[in-house]
Amino acid sequence: MSDELLRRFRDKIQGRPPGRRRGTSVAAEGVMAENAGVAETSEDDLPADSIRIRGLQHGAFPGISDLNPRFQPGLPRVRLTLDIGQALRRRLAPLEEGERERLLALCPRLADHLCGGGSDIRHLLGEPANDPAASADSAPAEPDGLALAHLIEHVAIELVVAAGIAPRCSGVTCAYRDRLDRFDIFLECADPHLGRAAAVLAAASVRDLLSGPDRLEVHRRCRDLLRLLVATGRASIVPEDAAIALGCGLAGAREALEALARLGFVDPVAASLTFSSSTGVTFRRARAEA
Repeated sequence: MSDELLRRFRDKIQGRPPGRRRGTSVAAEGVMAENAGVAETSEDDLPADSIRIRGLQHGAFPGISDLNPRFQPGLPRVRLTLDIGQALRRRLAPLEEGERERLLALCPRLADHLCGGGSDIRHLLGEPANDPAASADSAPAEPDGLALAHLIEHVAIELVVAAGIAPRCSGVTCAYRDRLDRFDIFLECADPHLGRAAAVLAAASVRDLLSGPDRLEVHRRCRDLLRLLVATGRASIVPEDAAIALGCGLAGAREALEALARLGFVDPVAASLTFSSSTGVTFRRARAEA
């Protein structure tokens, strides 16, 4: 996973001029006036095996409300804008058996998701499509990566629901008219820190699953820490307590906490007088936004 993907979302979206967008989200034109911080780049600038985060926002986005009848009225949404490299966009075949097992270890209920987008998720998981002939006929000459972006959406949904903030979550994936690599993913989540962390963690998980280092264990620990902190309402946690909760060593717990810090969900704070920790640092939940 690239450093760009793991940088804290504040570093990605603050201080950037809006720029003129070459592409227009096919299904999300109604949110263009709300757009901010999407960096303009050429498809040629994107490494073939990478996923790059171009924008990360939390808001109402009423322009996409009609795209999914399961959207809950009044519930805020996260908007994740990302670019998918050409090599990853060409991944039309189902996941290999090992990839499928690792993904389902992170998202065990993924195959049970209700989806209005056809059979993309089931097909990627190695299950037969509803209409294989139709799927073959509709395959684009140049793969656009929509199925992969759709998978990221569903992984993010699973992460939000796993955290226990809500019993259900809906989303939608939007392609761009004149860019094969760019997508908008919208995801319901009342908690902006959790929603943004889940969205970026989902992109990181899919990226690492397909072509990066095997970091799925770290991502699973991030998922479990999100659930722990949300369910208990804890304002802070030290690595020693995280290690006990995760059933792993101190190094593994700290690695997961540092990953959550890069995702903007917690802030590391020096705490030399914290007697419950020998690390001299505690990780505090990011402050609620006004």
